[in-house]
Amino acid sequence: MVIADKKTRVDSEVTKKQEGSRLYQPFRALGYITSSIPHSIQYRGQAAFITAGIGRSFHIYDSEKINLLFVGPRFDADVVSVLSIGDETFVSSGGQVTVCQRAKRVGELESVSRGEISNLMQFGDYIIAISEDNAVVIWNRVTRELFTEIEFESESFRVTAVVHPSTYVNKIVIGSAQGSMQVWNIQTRRCLYEFKSFGSGIACLVQAPVIDVLALGLLDGRILLHNVKLDSPVMQLAQEGRVTALSFRTDDVPMMATSNAEGDVALWDLNNKRLLHVLQGAHDSTIPSIEFLAGQPLLLTSSADNSIKEWLFDGQDGVPRLLRHRSGHFAAPQMIRYHDDEGRCILSAGRDRSLRYFSVFRDAQNVELSQGSLAREARARKVKVNELRLPQISQFASNPAMTKDWDDVITCQQNCTNAHTWSSDRKALGKYTLMSSDKTVIKSVAISACGNFGFLGLTSGVIEMVNMQSGLSRRTFIGHTKVVTGIQTDGCNQQMYSTSLDGTLRIWDFATGKQLHCVELPSPPSRLMLHRESGLLACICDDACVRVVDSESQRVVRKFAGHRNRITDLAFSNDGRWIVTASLDSTIRTWDLPTGHMVDWFKVESVPVSVAFSPAGDFLATAHMDSVGIFLWANRTQFADVSLRQINPAVDLSGEAAMLTMPTTAGLSADDENAEQPIESTADEQNGVYLAAEQLTDNMVTLSSLPKSKWQTLLNLATIKKRNKPEMAPKAPELAPFFLPTVLGTEPRFDLEAKTDNKDDADDKPVERSRISTASAVSGLVRALYRGQETMSYAAVFEYLKELNPSAIDLELRTLPVDDNLRAVKAFIQASTAHLRSKRDFELVQAYLQVFLNVFGDIIKANTEDLEPLLVELRKESRSQWSTIDGLIRYSACMVEFMRTSK
Repeated sequence: MVIADKKTRVDSEVTKKQEGSRLYQPFRALGYITSSIPHSIQYRGQAAFITAGIGRSFHIYDSEKINLLFVGPRFDADVVSVLSIGDETFVSSGGQVTVCQRAKRVGELESVSRGEISNLMQFGDYIIAISEDNAVVIWNRVTRELFTEIEFESESFRVTAVVHPSTYVNKIVIGSAQGSMQVWNIQTRRCLYEFKSFGSGIACLVQAPVIDVLALGLLDGRILLHNVKLDSPVMQLAQEGRVTALSFRTDDVPMMATSNAEGDVALWDLNNKRLLHVLQGAHDSTIPSIEFLAGQPLLLTSSADNSIKEWLFDGQDGVPRLLRHRSGHFAAPQMIRYHDDEGRCILSAGRDRSLRYFSVFRDAQNVELSQGSLAREARARKVKVNELRLPQISQFASNPAMTKDWDDVITCQQNCTNAHTWSSDRKALGKYTLMSSDKTVIKSVAISACGNFGFLGLTSGVIEMVNMQSGLSRRTFIGHTKVVTGIQTDGCNQQMYSTSLDGTLRIWDFATGKQLHCVELPSPPSRLMLHRESGLLACICDDACVRVVDSESQRVVRKFAGHRNRITDLAFSNDGRWIVTASLDSTIRTWDLPTGHMVDWFKVESVPVSVAFSPAGDFLATAHMDSVGIFLWANRTQFADVSLRQINPAVDLSGEAAMLTMPTTAGLSADDENAEQPIESTADEQNGVYLAAEQLTDNMVTLSSLPKSKWQTLLNLATIKKRNKPEMAPKAPELAPFFLPTVLGTEPRFDLEAKTDNKDDADDKPVERSRISTASAVSGLVRALYRGQETMSYAAVFEYLKELNPSAIDLELRTLPVDDNLRAVKAFIQASTAHLRSKRDFELVQAYLQVFLNVFGDIIKANTEDLEPLLVELRKESRSQWSTIDGLIRYSACMVEFMRTSK
C-alpha cells in the first residue's frame, strides 16, 4: 500500500517543473579578486587590511601577502561601495547599507528610498554617502540611524565626491560634475561657502598632508591642489586621461600618485612640481582606487582588470617596482581543463590572451603562466603589456605525465600558424614554437597519453605529430580535406582519432600514420572528446547534437539531442557514465550513457562556454561568457543517494530548466539565506524524484538488498564458531592461602602437604542447565509464524528475520517447538512457500531453508505423512524460481564469453 501511494505521488508530479538540479550543488567560485569599485583599507596596529567588492559579495585581504582572509555573504544586488572601520564593514548594495563583522551580517543602517548608495566615507562617528537621486546621506555609525540628508538640484550641482577637510569640525566639502565645490556644516545643514567652477567636472577629492589643502582630480586630466581656507590655488598638474584616484605618501617623501581610466599610474614630485615617472600599463583597465599605505613606501592599486598590486619604492630614483600582486582573468575564460589526475588544479585560457593556473583548494597558488619579461619590454616600447601578449588561445591540451622532464602543455592561438609549448612546473612559456609545415593556421592540438608527443591539427586537414622533448616533427597524418577540429589519442599509443569539418571521424595507426577507419557523421563535428578507459568518442556536431562513437566497433552508439542552440563544450565524468554538455541556450545538461537519457539539466544566468569534470568526480567546473571566474559545482552523488530518473522536456509542461544561482567565492554556507537545497537532502525531499519500488514487476525474481555476508555467515556459522573456539578453556591460577601452615621442629618449615580441596563441595552443586533448554517456548519467530497462519500473510516473518544477526537467526530456527502436532514447523514451511511465491528475497529464503532442514531433517523424515503435501508445494516453488535465475545466469555467461572471444 505504501509503494502504491509513493507511485501515485510520483506520477502526479511528473509534469511539475524541476526544482533545482538533482546532481549538482553550487559550491564556490575561483579567480575573483577585485571589481570596478574602490577598495577600502583599515589599519590594525601596523597591519593593513584591504576590503574589495566582488560582484554581489566582498573580500578581505591582508596587505602583507595579499592573502584572502574573509569572504563576505552574498547580497541580492551588486556591491556598489565598501567601507571598513575597525571590526565593521559597511557594504552598499541595492540601495541598502549592510553592516558586517568578520564577513557576517550583523545589521543594517536605517533604510532610505534614494536608489543606489555610493561613495561611502567615514566622518568621525558618522557615515557619509552619495545617493542616486543626487543627495548626501549621513548616518550615525553608533546608533545606525539616519542623521540628516542634504539634497541638490542635478542641473546646477551634480554631486560626485565628498571629503572631510582635516581639523574642520562638522564640515564637509562636496564636489560636483559641473566643476564647483561647496562647504557644508552637517549639524546646521547650511552651505557655508561655494567655490567657483574649475572648468571641468570633479572626479575625486582627497585631503593633502598639509592642512587646508585639498587635491582635486578633474575629468580633463588636471590635478589641482587648492587651499580651501583662502580659496586660492596652490599647484596645478596635468596627466593624460581623466583622473580616477589620488593619494599622497606619508613617509616624509613629498610625492603624489594619480591614476587614469587607461590603467596608468603617474608619480609626481611635489617639491619640484614635475612628473617623476609614469607606470605605463600598470593595470589593463581603469584604476578606481590608489592609496599609499600609512608611513610605508608602498603604493596599493586595485583595478577593474581583476587584480591588486603593491609597488615598493626602494630605489634612489623614486621609481617603484612591483613587489607582489594577486590577479585573475580580466576577460572571460574561453576554455578550462583539469590538469592533474587528482582534480587539484585547473588550466584556463581566457579572452585576455593569458593562460592561468588555478588551485581548487588554495587561492594563493593561483598564477598566470609567464610569457616572458613583457613589462620591461612594454616600458621600452612604451606600449601596454597586453599588446605584447600572444594572441588569444583558441585551444590547448595538457598532460602531467612528463611535467618534471619537459613541457607538458601545448596551445594554439587564433589565426596563427604556430603553436607554443608551456611548462606547468615552471609556470612559464616553454622552449619551443611549433610551426605548421604548410604555413596554414593551427586549429586544434593534443598531447599523447605518455606525454612524449604533441599533435597539431591544421586548416588544410593535415595532422602533424611532434616530439615534446625536442620540438621536432615526427609524423604526418594525411586524409582530411577540411579543417581538423579535434584530436585525441588512446592510452596505449596504438591509435589516434581526429574529426574535421569534412564530416568525418578518422582512426589512425599511431605508429605508421596510416588511416584505419573512417566514420561518416551526419553533421560536421566541431569538437572531439575521448574517454580513454571505455574507448568512447564524443563529437559535438553543428546540428546541436552529441554523437558518441565506439572506437572498437566504429559505430555511433548514442545520439544526444535537445539543446536549442549551438553546443559550446562537453566533458566526460570520471567513470565515463555521464556526458555533460554546455550550450548557448544557457543550459548545462547531463546525459546518462548506459540508458541514453538526460538525467539532469539546469539553467544559469550567463552562457556557459566551457565545462570540465574533475578526475576525482567531486566537482564540475564551468566557465561563462560574462564572468571572469571559474565556477565549481559539487557532485551530489558523492555525498547522497540520487535517483537518475529520465528528464523529458517534451513531457514536462513547462519545458524549461530551473534557474540555479551561480556559486560565490564564499562557497557553501549554512548562514546563507539564498543557499540552494543542501547536499544532505534526501531523495524524498526533492520534487519529481522516482522512488524505486522493492519489486519492479510481479513476474521478476528479486534478491534482497541485505549484504551478502548476512546469509553466507548463517550457512557457515558452525564452521566459524569452531574456528574461533579457543583450544583450551581459560584456567584461573591457584591461589596460595594467606597464612601457610608450618611443621613443628627445630627448623621452621612450611607444610606443603596441606591442601584445601573442595572437590566434594563442588560435586554437591547442581549442574547448570543449557540456555537453549531454558529458553522461552514462544520466541519472536514463533509468534510471527502463528500470527501469519491466522492472517495468511507471512511477510512479517521475514521482516523479523532480516533484523536479526546470523547467530540470532540460527538460535530462532533451532528453538522452534515441535509440540502441538508440529505446528511451528508446518508454519515455517508454509511461510517459505508463500515468500518464494511472491518472488522476493530468493537467496535469503534458500539460506533459511538450508539451516531449517539441517536441524529438523530427522523430525521431517519421521513425520512424512503429515508434512508431505507442504514439502511438495515448497519443492515446486523453489524449482520454479531457480530455473528462472539459472537460465538468466547461463545466458549472461554465454554473452560475456561470446563478446570476449569474438575478436
